[in-house]
Amino acid sequence: MKRSLLLSTAVLLLAAVFRLWQISTLPPGLHSDEAFHLLNAQLIASGRSFPVYITGNNGNEPLFAYLSAITLLILGPVTWAGRLTSAFVGLIGVAATIRLGDEMFPRRGVGALAGAALAALMWNVIFSRFGIQPILAPTAAAATLAALWRGARTGSRWAFALAGVSLGLGLAGYVAFRIFVFVPLVAGLALLVAHPGRRRALFTGGALAALCTLLVYSPLAVFFIQNPQWFFLRYSETTLLGPDASGLGALLDSANKTLGGLVLQGDPQWAHNLPGRPALDVPQTAFGVLGVGVLAWRWRKPQAVTLLAWLVAGLAPSVLSKEAPHFGRAIAVTPVLALLIGLGLSAAWHWANGSRPWQALIAAAGLLSLALSMFAFFGAWAHSVELWTAFETEEVDLGRAMLAAPRGARLIAPYAPPHPFTIEYVAGVSAYGGVETFDAADCMLLPTPASEPAAFALVNFPDTPVLSRLQAAYPAGAWNVYSVPKPGGQPYVGLFQIPAGLAPLAAVAVTRSADFGGFARLVGFTVTPNTPRPGRPLKLQAVWQVVQKTPTADKNFVHLLGAPKADGNVVYAQHDAQPCSDTIATTDWTAGDLLVQDTTLDLPADLPAGSYTLQTGWYDSPSGARAPVTDDAGPHANDAAQLQQVVIAQP
Repeated sequence: MKRSLLLSTAVLLLAAVFRLWQISTLPPGLHSDEAFHLLNAQLIASGRSFPVYITGNNGNEPLFAYLSAITLLILGPVTWAGRLTSAFVGLIGVAATIRLGDEMFPRRGVGALAGAALAALMWNVIFSRFGIQPILAPTAAAATLAALWRGARTGSRWAFALAGVSLGLGLAGYVAFRIFVFVPLVAGLALLVAHPGRRRALFTGGALAALCTLLVYSPLAVFFIQNPQWFFLRYSETTLLGPDASGLGALLDSANKTLGGLVLQGDPQWAHNLPGRPALDVPQTAFGVLGVGVLAWRWRKPQAVTLLAWLVAGLAPSVLSKEAPHFGRAIAVTPVLALLIGLGLSAAWHWANGSRPWQALIAAAGLLSLALSMFAFFGAWAHSVELWTAFETEEVDLGRAMLAAPRGARLIAPYAPPHPFTIEYVAGVSAYGGVETFDAADCMLLPTPASEPAAFALVNFPDTPVLSRLQAAYPAGAWNVYSVPKPGGQPYVGLFQIPAGLAPLAAVAVTRSADFGGFARLVGFTVTPNTPRPGRPLKLQAVWQVVQKTPTADKNFVHLLGAPKADGNVVYAQHDAQPCSDTIATTDWTAGDLLVQDTTLDLPADLPAGSYTLQTGWYDSPSGARAPVTDDAGPHANDAAQLQQVVIAQP
């Protein structure tokens, strides 16, 4: 007993090292899903919200946010608060797996060996350092079956109650865990068949477990009864059983990829895995196969039936997924894989029968597996530049840059992330809510700060000349880097500060003044190339002065006009959009700003050579009515300013 306790303690210490070592820096950054849970945890910790179900970000069970709220109350708003929650949940999962192994296979050391396998399994380790809810699934699964098996063995009602509570918490933690509900049902039936003399106690214990599950899950159950669309939403979006189901062939292909992910080609996502690395290394696979053989030899035992059902239920979410193999959705299977490895190790050690060379070989294989996992995790995975992108390190740096902006400054980000949760968490929801964002791929917003300064928080990509354009527009501006060091020469993130009262400079090839509807004034433009050819792009860079907001969203149009075609149409190329690829609405823009808008017209390959007219203007998007052109220093007609003649050369 003392030896088993010491071994289990050593395993938990090993797991703690893997999960807690450098947890504040590895992985780097803060994934948007992690930030989303932390934002909800902040609301819970402050008492502003106590959700039964979180409907944001396509719907999430709330348990992880509640657990992270406890961490936030202790640590404050650090970026790794959710990861510490995952680490402790993962440690509990290792402890539950040790207990389950000892309950299912007493006096064979399977529990400690399975715990050691789980502690070093890269799949489980990564999700124990990823501050999102999947890690709840393996912990709840192992705890449910450990308590259920103890209740079946001892008749303890407390154990049966704990099994029900664990199952209910798993259901309140992660959507993919719902399939696991069938495993304790199968286990209960297998135990009833194997122990007919204890059927009454098993029925009573099972009923108690079911009651506890219902009590824990009842708030969510009521919510889903009242809002059934939320119960099925994630399944319809992520599985092959959704509205666009692909049939049996796609399901079989997904099953093949999921099984192959265990030993051949693993999850390709950097946030989940070292892409392509199989879930099990060679020693783990060998001992796992041996464990399967041991169970097959005793296939009638309830342990074999239960673990087989768990294996199927654990892998099912990945099989049903559109993105198989998906380690996040199938993570509930990791404890059963660890149990199979532990069972195989135990059997191999027993069959060695005291032979020191064989025992040394078995121990060396176990240590090799540990070394492979450590190298893959702390070496190849941790030092890859791809990891910095996968965990959105740049968004963290952007948030920190925003915090460094002068108080009261107008804050602008030429960057519109699809999921801004990371920046919101780092910079603060209220601060991020005041940030103006736009897509700088084909435009540049140049403010004219009056009494207060302005600042741009931006990512300085080498191939995106945002910083150089700002430095040309504001020679007196200051650029300060706020990014943390990154491997591989990743782009810098920083803050470009513009002093109050500093007007921007905007170079144009042709100066032109024209008013459009009293809300925008053309300052000038540049057309390139000088002699465009058919099938090539024609680029217009127009500089606009914002005069005032508009009551409805207006679009800018650019047309290339020529002689009437056979159908009478005179437009040979055109582009219509709101400013900055529809990311700045004229209903929200700021008077006094300059807007440098780049428009590319893709000239038709069969465009006849000759002279054409390039024109631009604005129109009301709902009605299509053009804004009138007034005070124009050049030619205009039909509420459009003719910019210049464009001569198309022979191809």
